[in-house]
Amino acid sequence: MNKKLESLIGRVTTWPQEAQDEAARALAEIEVAYVRARRPLTAEEEVKLADLRATINRSIERGGSYTDEEVAAYIERVHTRAERKGR
Repeated sequence: MNKKLESLIGRVTTWPQEAQDEAARALAEIEVAYVRARRPLTAEEEVKLADLRATINRSIERGGSYTDEEVAAYIERVHTRAERKGR
């Protein structure tokens, strides 16, 4: 963590509650935009991810291939759908 941010965060506890709430909202938005913090996968999602990896590996063994970008896009779509369904 850079020194300026460390100093600011150290002072947040002295701010009025409204300012602290706004800081928390702003940091949460930054986290979503830049870090894309995610909740842990459920057991069902872990199984689906393992199945996806197995499918990809079988395809590669047969001579098919997926780029890293294609795999990432697919995982993102599946994860986003699961989030919408509240899983």
